[in-house]
Amino acid sequence: MPTISTRLPNLSGKVVVLYLANRNYEHVVVMEDPIFELNGERLFLCGAIPDGVSPNDWAAGIRSSVAWDQVEEYLVFDSLEDYLSRAALAVEEGYLQ
Repeated sequence: MPTISTRLPNLSGKVVVLYLANRNYEHVVVMEDPIFELNGERLFLCGAIPDGVSPNDWAAGIRSSVAWDQVEEYLVFDSLEDYLSRAALAVEEGYLQ
């Protein structure tokens, strides 16, 4: 029988954008090099907030943790550069603000 760690995606070295159940679709969490951790009996995705993804970069480098059961959708990017270039294109095309 597979363990929980073999059923979870390996996101190490990636940049992940999380859409949460309790937030507006425009408010996302972006993490760099995230890992899964158990806190109590609840599973969290934990990673650093990368430079360039928060207003004035006030939270850059800070560790963020999101309860995995609150994630409705997630996008996985190979690098921060990939995420930033795609986000800039989406802003240019009017898909993001």
